[in-house]
Amino acid sequence: MRCSLHKDCAAPTQENFRQQMRFQIVISLLLLLFCCGESVAADAADQLRFSTTECKIKEPIYGSTFDFSGLHSDLGHVVKSVSNGNDQFEFNICGNLSKTCNGESNVAACLKKQGKEHVLGGQHELFYNHGNMYLKYKSGAKCDNGTAEIPNYQLHVRLTCDYTLDAQPIHITPYADDACSFYISYRTPLACLSIPDGLQSNSCRVGDTKSNGTFDLMPLSDSNYHTSNRQGAFFVINVCKPVLYGENSMCPAGSSVCLFNNKATNPKERFINFGNVQTHPVVENGQLLLRHESPTPCAKNSSVNYTSVIYFSCDKFIRNAHPEFAGLGADSCTYQFNFVTPLACNDLKPCTAFTSTNELLDLSSLSSKPAHTLLKDGKNYTIAVCAHAGAPCQENGGACYEQNSTTISLGNSNSQLRFNQTGSLYLLYEDGAECSTATGMRRWSTKIEFVCANNATKDNGVSTAGGSDSLKIIEDSNCQLLIQYQTPLACREPIRCKATTYVDHTTDGLGSSGDELIDLTPLISASDNYEARVELPASMEHLVPKTTKFFLNVCRPLVPKYQLGCAGGSAACMAKVTAAGAPEEERSMGFPLVSLTQRNRTFAELVYLKGDPCPSDNNTELSTHILFNCDMRTGRGQPVLRSIEDCAYRFEWATNVFCPPHECTFSADTCDLVHDELGRRFNFKSAPFTKDGKIEIDYNATKMSVNICGEHRKAMTDYSQALVNIFFTHASPNCGREGTMNVQIRLICSNQTESSSTISSDQQCNLLYVQRTPSICEFLSLGATQQDLVSNGSTSSSTSSTTSTTTSSPTTRASPAAILGAILSVTFCVTCLGLLAFSPARRQRVRRLFRRSNSAVRYSRVQSNEEANLLLEPNGEFTESDDDMLL
Repeated sequence: MRCSLHKDCAAPTQENFRQQMRFQIVISLLLLLFCCGESVAADAADQLRFSTTECKIKEPIYGSTFDFSGLHSDLGHVVKSVSNGNDQFEFNICGNLSKTCNGESNVAACLKKQGKEHVLGGQHELFYNHGNMYLKYKSGAKCDNGTAEIPNYQLHVRLTCDYTLDAQPIHITPYADDACSFYISYRTPLACLSIPDGLQSNSCRVGDTKSNGTFDLMPLSDSNYHTSNRQGAFFVINVCKPVLYGENSMCPAGSSVCLFNNKATNPKERFINFGNVQTHPVVENGQLLLRHESPTPCAKNSSVNYTSVIYFSCDKFIRNAHPEFAGLGADSCTYQFNFVTPLACNDLKPCTAFTSTNELLDLSSLSSKPAHTLLKDGKNYTIAVCAHAGAPCQENGGACYEQNSTTISLGNSNSQLRFNQTGSLYLLYEDGAECSTATGMRRWSTKIEFVCANNATKDNGVSTAGGSDSLKIIEDSNCQLLIQYQTPLACREPIRCKATTYVDHTTDGLGSSGDELIDLTPLISASDNYEARVELPASMEHLVPKTTKFFLNVCRPLVPKYQLGCAGGSAACMAKVTAAGAPEEERSMGFPLVSLTQRNRTFAELVYLKGDPCPSDNNTELSTHILFNCDMRTGRGQPVLRSIEDCAYRFEWATNVFCPPHECTFSADTCDLVHDELGRRFNFKSAPFTKDGKIEIDYNATKMSVNICGEHRKAMTDYSQALVNIFFTHASPNCGREGTMNVQIRLICSNQTESSSTISSDQQCNLLYVQRTPSICEFLSLGATQQDLVSNGSTSSSTSSTTSTTTSSPTTRASPAAILGAILSVTFCVTCLGLLAFSPARRQRVRRLFRRSNSAVRYSRVQSNEEANLLLEPNGEFTESDDDMLL
């Protein structure tokens, strides 16, 4: 029933007036919270963004101080950009250079380019942005290619945490020839939180009684690792060292495992210590593990603290090794992780070792060589490598010396290669003869450091200028003989095939809101080269004869196959191929001299330089530029020649190795694994390695059946390792104290069918099951293209329409309560707008509030070169000036 305004409706009573007032006030308060809520959040965010003209910063979460005055050098720092014609950068930190630049004094940074000097800055400002610390040099000279926003030269130096002192801690990001802004990365312990007393160690190894060898996990400490908890947050992990402090990696001091919850509004609650650094791995029941104890009380049981256990398993062939969260212990306070790595293998050939990048160094051939004899200070030294030295040394001696007809043992031989904290390879002989020092009696030891022979590459096995193996005694003091052994066998892949990238956080927890590694090592081939397709624009087709083919490898020289005659060490080669398949007129297109870098927000670039003279310009050398990008459909992909400009051959390479993990859907009803974006599925019940979806595991001399099918399964692709991970919990009454088991199944694309399993029994069992099978390859786009999930029948779509009835009412006069409420609402909003007007960060927050979209993309990588890291908002979005500042 509707009432007439003047006749049927009674005048509002006093109570009605009060009710309307309450309603309007509530609405006004809600408007106030809506308008100002983002402003309050912005205030919290502003605590993590600030700058100073001083040379030290007080860390905003824990109160520690980062003091960079120790990086000041009287001679300054010098770095050359190999990929940019050896341009030379000279800069100082916390002070100016001691010499002039282009005739100017009081200069802190200078660029020497093509015989000219350019002032990059006279002073610098120190910035802090969510853990990212960098120096911005100001007052540079005017840049000929400058813009209205950046008219002058600029230099940014990003200061990143590294607990070890690298031989080459400074790296420059490649740039365009007309660039005005330059970006340098400086790795230094001064950008790290201090390690608490009692947790410092430069060793992280344990003996293996089964093989009489040693597990050394210290090489895994070079970088942080990220793994999703599959509930909207993720873990930041380091092995044998604390988490490296950095952008969105601001974990508590001393923590090796911490949980980053981006949803926490209080910065001090975003990073939770789930385990302090542990440098003493143990072997329990044949299982190598690290147990990390945390000082943080468990949320589910405050009487105990969090514990994290990392189980290490062997895989000699894996590339891009990283940990995965396996599951939660039965007490809800213990977190289990699996880390599959070659460093957990105990059946390696003697005198071999895997590097942190899973590269095998094989020095076993040195053990068959006769012992070396060296003379120093009247002593005759006898040294063997990974073998007994023989006479005059003792029976088990690896090194000794003779003096005055007396033989002194310098240590017993062994074949356990080790890495020091900087990643250098060495061999240590211990338990030699007794030796007197100022601090008391010790025993002699011999340390043999292996160095890559000059100008040798990993594959050609030759070097120049005394290119055969050479030994040199460095010192023999403090009861230790130190020897440097130069050999091509110690040479590694010539360049780094990893690069840091910024990963945008997403709601499903797969993103990590910070730096992650792009790792293209799975594309490195030691057995074959890649042949590129040629897809040039019509205007360039005449530059490449039809018979010309292009061969490339990734981050290493070409494999010597196909009778290619390009210079040894070339990573790219072009040749005319005859009808019989023989290559002719080969030309080197460059050598692997520059490590992998980012070019922009979605691509990584690999550059090979100093090739043969260009056919069209003998004064220019051929070069190769390969641009990698993510495409889940392409598998490993293939390089494609897209353009030729100024003797530079530019290739594009779409590959799923570049892609981040993708969460798939698991259907409990059909036991299907479904890749929604690619429209592919894999059925476990019909899989050749299961019996109706079940697998059998050998455990305690019995067969244990594990059902892959069921509820609460999480499935994630890992393209870098060519596999799919399946996570779930399995009831197992005979396993562990709680009768439950965390299960991780690794389905690896392989041309072989074989399986292995490891069960770690603790409070709750942990099963790592590895199945190699060709049946999963198509799902990962590594085999024949699988048909899309489209039914053969017609597709019918039903559209439901909703009829809405709009009723208009006569215009009425506003009540006094409504008028007063409107006044209050306007007042509140004006107040909030006034607050926003004084803060650019708050304005940006409100802009993003109204720009949010419902994108179907779950996970994306964006650039993480120094520029993107410096300029991006913490959630990876552009600020208004970012577009113009990208290289």
